[in-house]
This record gives sequence, structure tokens and C-alpha cells, in this order.
Amino acid sequence: MSQMKPTFQIAALHSSFVLPIATLALAIAIFTADSLTDLEIAAPVLYVVVVLMSVRFCSRRGVILVSLGCMTLTVLSYFLAATGLKQAGLINTCISLLAVGLTTYLALRIESARTMAKSLAEADLLRDALIGSVSHELRTPLASILGGVSILADTPMVVNDRQLATLTKGIRDEAERLNSDIQNLLDAARITSEGLHSRRDWTDPTDIIDAAAERIGARYRGHVIALEVGKNLPLIHVDPVLVEQALGQVIANAGKFSPPGSTVRIAARVEDQQLVISVSDDGAGLTAEERSRLAERFYRGPRHVGKIPGSGLGLWIANTFIVSSGGTLAALSPGEGQGTTMQMVFPISLRSEEDEMAPPDPPNGVND
Repeated sequence: MSQMKPTFQIAALHSSFVLPIATLALAIAIFTADSLTDLEIAAPVLYVVVVLMSVRFCSRRGVILVSLGCMTLTVLSYFLAATGLKQAGLINTCISLLAVGLTTYLALRIESARTMAKSLAEADLLRDALIGSVSHELRTPLASILGGVSILADTPMVVNDRQLATLTKGIRDEAERLNSDIQNLLDAARITSEGLHSRRDWTDPTDIIDAAAERIGARYRGHVIALEVGKNLPLIHVDPVLVEQALGQVIANAGKFSPPGSTVRIAARVEDQQLVISVSDDGAGLTAEERSRLAERFYRGPRHVGKIPGSGLGLWIANTFIVSSGGTLAALSPGEGQGTTMQMVFPISLRSEEDEMAPPDPPNGVND
């Protein structure tokens, strides 16, 4: 390994000199051809290639200097060429100067945009890695806190003391909220860094709805969770884990933005060969801007910032999970203070009915 390292360094050093030498040789060749020949074409336009090659190994200032050098050579060739002050030579020179100048400007703009995009991508990767690492480290102590406070809340001494019971409930609620926020951060890091891979299966939507309602209902005990689920709902081909998490996010959002004691209604029905799962509340409602930007990452309505805790990730995660299973998420609201209805829509495939009606495979692969 120690013998291979110098070889690699020599190869890299060699390749770093090849492009500048080739660029210089090309510039000299263009200058010679333009000065010593009587071409009726704008030969200095080829200096554009020199500028583009210089972008690969020069800084911004270096590219500008190379461009000015090419322009100088173009003007010098005009006076040295046999055409003298012919009109064609003057026109070719002007075309070449314009082409070199415009190419330099565009090349610098493109390179700046590429550098900025690379920096943003690296920053996003670093942020997501940091979020994922910190969130994982927080899960273990938080699980201990949740387990301990849950046991403490059921002890007779706490149950019989109103003040202690209120204090314990507050600790448990805040720990559950923090656990939810950490899960959101982990989901966000997973989506952006690893990509999302859904594992679809034929699933009864009633099971998804019941699981999400039970899990989130335990966090929002002050709300009434009303289920209005139709009978004999068809199976849907989705990732049940992701859809259940997405529905949980939507239900939690409804509970967060509606007053305690209000009702959160969860309904499911078949409409136009689609399964529609809706979550409705009587809470803060949505403005036109909030409705259009609801699924944006880290977006929070200005009227809720500082008043209602949150990270702005919940509905973005929910929308990503739903889309990965072939569904869509839409927000409906009459306006501010008039409640919100979130609709999750999934296509119903005839394949589920065909699979159910198909006879089982014969044993040992023998056909009748």
C-alpha cells in the first residue's frame, strides 16, 4: 500500500498538468492559424473551447484572465493577418470577441451555480446525518423517562394526589411530544439521506385506521376520536407501516390545532374507484397560503409560530409516506377558524378482487 500511494500521487500530478498544457497548445494553434492563414471564417471563435477548458482547472479570476488573453490574441491576429483591414476580417474579429465574452460569462455563471448546488447538497447531508445521530442518542434516555413516568403515574400515591397526578401527566405528555418530534426528525433524515423504500402489501384499511386512532388517541385524551368507517372496505396495495404512520401524523395534527374537548372525525369510504380516508377537526382551519404550502418541509403558518409547538415536518413526512404508496394527500378548509379536513386518497385495484377470487394453487405444482 505504501508503494502504491506515490504512484497515485504521480498520476494525479501528471493529469493536473495535461489539461493546462493542452489548453495552452490549443490557444497557440488557433492564434497561428488565424494570423498566418487567410481564412474567410471566424477562426478565433475556437477560443471558446479554450475558455471552457480553463474552467476545469482555473479559479474564477483565472478564467477571466484566460478570456482576456484570448480576446487580446484575437485582436492581435487581426492586425497580423494577411487580410489586413478587410471588412470580412473585421466582422470575424467582432464575432469572435462577442462569442468569447459571452461564453466566459455563461461559463462562470454555470460554475457558480454548480458550486452552490454542491455546497447546499453537502450541507443537507451533514444536517441530516447530525439530526439522525442526535435523535438516535436521545431515544434511549427518553424511553427510560417515558417508562418511568408511566409506572409512576399508576402508583396509588400519585393517583390519590391531584397535584402529583397533574404534574406526572404533564411530564408524560411532554415526553410523548418530544418522542414524536424525535421520530419526525429520524423519519426526515431517513427520507432525505437513504431514500424511501415502501414495501407494499394487500392491506385492510380498517386495521390501519384502528391502529393509528388508538396510538394517537392515547396522546390526545382530551379529544373525542370518532370513527366513521364503512363496512366491507376493499383491500388496498400500500405499505401498511408507512400509511399508518402517515395517518397518525394527520390525526395528531388535527388534535394539535383543535381545542381540547372537540371531536376529531376519522372516516373512510369508497368513491370513484378510490379509497378516501378523511380526518376532520373543528380547529384553527387554514388560510389560502397555509393550504398551498402545507406539505412543504419545515413550513409553519406564521400565526402558529411561538404559540403551538412543532417542527413543520409532520405533514411533509405524511405526504411523502402516502405518495410512496401511490396515494395523494389533500387539505380542505373553509377558512381560518373553520376547521380542516385532510383527505388521503388511494386507488383501488381490481387485482385485489381477482386475487381473492382466484383458486389456490394445486399441491406439488400439479394442474387438474
